Amino acid sequence: MSLPLLWFLLGLAFLAVELANPAMVLVFFGIGAWLTAGAALTGLPAGWQVAFFIAASLLALCLLRRRFRHVFGGRAEAARDARDYGGRGETPPPHPLAGHTGVVSKAIRPGERGEVRVDGSFWRATAPEPLPEGRGVRVLGGSPEDSLLLRVTPLREESGGAS
Repeated sequence: MSLPLLWFLLGLAFLAVELANPAMVLVFFGIGAWLTAGAALTGLPAGWQVAFFIAASLLALCLLRRRFRHVFGGRAEAARDARDYGGRGETPPPHPLAGHTGVVSKAIRPGERGEVRVDGSFWRATAPEPLPEGRGVRVLGGSPEDSLLLRVTPLREESGGAS
């Protein structure tokens, strides 16, 4: 088996283990292994491939980890952001879906979670009033405790449907 193929398969293995136990670390070693597979295709000697793998993995970890944690962090990251902004008197940035419209895909009752479809993706959601399936909604933002839980409000009837 060729070295580039071995590096590629090692990258797949790192990503598979990351999916099984998401710690947001092994994905960067998977990226490093894939970059090393590309370097191995250029004829880089085996010893230098190991050094390249270590350097590429650490560089990916340093440059991308904060961004990945922000995107995939969920509840813990949202709580940390709320604490960080609250102590400085600043407001956190708006949720990326704030202002978007969607449709209720599983009925929402006050105090309970339902589901909405926004921009082709399904999200858990809460609302201050009961919303039946099929009702158009506007996203107010993410929950302060969990940025993956959307706060929604019904669209007014004259505004038409949702996107």
